[in-house]
Order: sequence, then C-alpha cells, then structure tokens
Amino acid sequence: MNTIGPYLVQKPTILDIPSPGPTTAHACTLCSRFFVSQSALYSHFRFSTQHEWCEKCSRVFVPTAARDAHFRESSRHNICPTCGRLQDFDTPAELARHLEEFHFCCTSCSPYVYHDSPEELRRHDVAQHNLCIKCGDYFGNANNLLMHQQRHQPRTMRCYGCDHTFKSFSGMLIHLESGACASQMTEDQIDALAHRCYQSRKYVLRGLDGGEGWMYKCPTCYREFMKLSALYQHAEDVMDCGHGCLDKLQVWIAKCV
Repeated sequence: MNTIGPYLVQKPTILDIPSPGPTTAHACTLCSRFFVSQSALYSHFRFSTQHEWCEKCSRVFVPTAARDAHFRESSRHNICPTCGRLQDFDTPAELARHLEEFHFCCTSCSPYVYHDSPEELRRHDVAQHNLCIKCGDYFGNANNLLMHQQRHQPRTMRCYGCDHTFKSFSGMLIHLESGACASQMTEDQIDALAHRCYQSRKYVLRGLDGGEGWMYKCPTCYREFMKLSALYQHAEDVMDCGHGCLDKLQVWIAKCV
C-alpha cells in the first residue's frame, strides 16, 4: 500500500455499518474521506478531480506536474520525448513505432537519430542497418543482405544455349553443368572453356586426382570450389569477392556456348 504515496492512511476503526468488529478504514487525506476497502479507495483516486492518478503504478500525485514528472522519469512508462503532449504508450514497441512513423526516428541507434522525412529514415536504415526495402527485413551485415536480395531478383539471365531464364549467372551455370540444356553442354565442356580462357590462372587449380578435372579458387579470398557454378555463387554472395577475371570469363563463355 505504500506505493500510493503519502496520501493514504490505514487505521483500525469502528464503522457506522454493521460488522463483526473493528475493521481497517482506508483514508484519502487529500479529501478527508474514508473507504471500507482498497478497491473503493482506488476507485476514488481514479475519478476524483482533487488529485492525479497513475493506473499503471497505482500511485496518486498532487499536483498534475508531479504526475507528469513521474511519467517521464519512471522506467515503467513509455513517453514520447518529442511530442508536446504527454502520451504513455502501452509497450516500448508501440512507442518505437510512434517515433518511427511520426518523428522519422531510428530507435536502433543510440542515441536516437531523427530525420526530416520517411525517405531519409529509409535511406539511413538501408545504409546503417542493412534494410531490405523489398520485404522490410533487417540483416546483421551487408553480405547477408546481399545474399537475401537475390531472392527478389527477376529472372533476367537468359541461358546462353536455350530459352530458359535464371536469376543469376551461377544459376545458369548449374543448368549447363547438369546437362539439361538444349545445347547439350556438359560440365566437362564448361570446365574446358574455363581452362582455355586466358584469365584461367587466376581462378583454376589442378584437381586432387592427378590432373583429371579442375578445382576452382576464388581469386580474392582463395577459397576452393569443385564446380565453376559454386565459384560464381560465392562471388555473387560475398560482396568483397567480385573480381574482373570472373567477368571476363563470363563473356568468354557467352561467346563459346
């Protein structure tokens, strides 16, 4: 009961209503009124014009400024620091949504970063928090965002040997390596083309089986791959691993298929 503040008194008393014996009366010292139960006292605090009531904390305040200071200082309340009016949101998530929608505020930054428009906030989220503008998801780093964005890519890569379309060059290579293309291109033929390209020393390694077949390496990080399609998937997924020799190999394959 001591959370209500200094305006409550509890004391044994004989009430003017029939009862088995002495009971406890609850008094509001601000109004000099007694109540037979805590619920009756709380109801009085809610509706009286003589004082201010905080429902969330079950506390009464005098004057209004004291309640407003409580709202701003208490961690149990979610007060907008920007609005002129005092509005207590039910949850921190609702407050964060309000700050974003009405004040263009990034609550992920500490301290908060305010912007002049929703477009400026979106550009900030893309640059600083790896926001995918297609679906609204956030990612831990730029590479994860880049990998995710491939899901949204249209099928604009037309197969060099048939009319099938793909989202990426690596997807088309998987198709060619599988032997399912109408051009009847095979994985061995793709490997041979990659070897004959004048840039091959930058991305081709001898296989571990005495030279039969080829193993590929990333020309940037030197990670090794058994298939050319896997090398290109890696280059497409890892932002820092793009390399001009792979672009030249792609042009070379387009001419030869």
